[in-house]
Amino acid sequence: MSKTKLRSGFVVLLGRANVGKSTLLNNLLGKKVSIISKVPQTTRYSIRGILNDKRGQIVFVDTPGIYITKKKISKFLTKRTFAVKEEADLILYMVDLSRAPGKEEREIMRRLLHRIDRPVIMTLNKRDLGQFHADEYIELWKEYLPEGDDPLKYFIPISALEKRGLDELLDAIFEFLPESPPLYPEDMISDLPEKLLIADIIREKIFNLTHEEVPHSVAVKVEIIEERKNNLVYIQATILVERKSQKAIIIGKRGEFLKGVGTEAREELELNFQKKVFLD
Repeated sequence: MSKTKLRSGFVVLLGRANVGKSTLLNNLLGKKVSIISKVPQTTRYSIRGILNDKRGQIVFVDTPGIYITKKKISKFLTKRTFAVKEEADLILYMVDLSRAPGKEEREIMRRLLHRIDRPVIMTLNKRDLGQFHADEYIELWKEYLPEGDDPLKYFIPISALEKRGLDELLDAIFEFLPESPPLYPEDMISDLPEKLLIADIIREKIFNLTHEEVPHSVAVKVEIIEERKNNLVYIQATILVERKSQKAIIIGKRGEFLKGVGTEAREELELNFQKKVFLD
């Protein structure tokens, strides 16, 4: 019996801010490689999350959410589509079923389906909240599909949060990928440097605890990562803000806010490292 040929390739996650791209990526991989926050544009890097499967390897490229103003949509999308075209074997365009499609979605679909010579799957996320605007997205999708294309190939309803529909999504992805051996070592889950992953986890906790009091320009610089005795990882990090008023918010009354950020970040880092973590 002939051995099944492996398929491997790059899949770019694309969509507006807060549609659930990072949640999808983390749940597909079973481990966090991308920051999750309600603050727009918290994913700063094009993170490669790597999924290894008996069918082959999917290299996911997560992108910052499309955060569009009236004046910037055309310029932004031109840059985005150019970058995607160079890297992707397939594009996952994710939308939020709880939000009605607007002119941004029309423009994004038009450009994706007519200006990029790559297959595109529209991923209808947040079906756990209800179908809401599913029919509107599907009809819009059909409107912009090139003539002769099958509208059912592909849009896929999922719940990234509840992990529903993810098997069907993976089946569709592998169908589109080229025959290829794995592109990265099979024990590798991301090419994001360790320091950047740690910094992103700390930033996520800041955003989740401050809500909108601190702008997303807050940065974290990881200074030291040291393996110490008794299965302990020592991490020293610096939080950078723009103004003194933001510094006061980050520290909090009697240092309580900073302590809370540190506690939540440390707990998650211990899950990632599978070791005790001292976060300074």
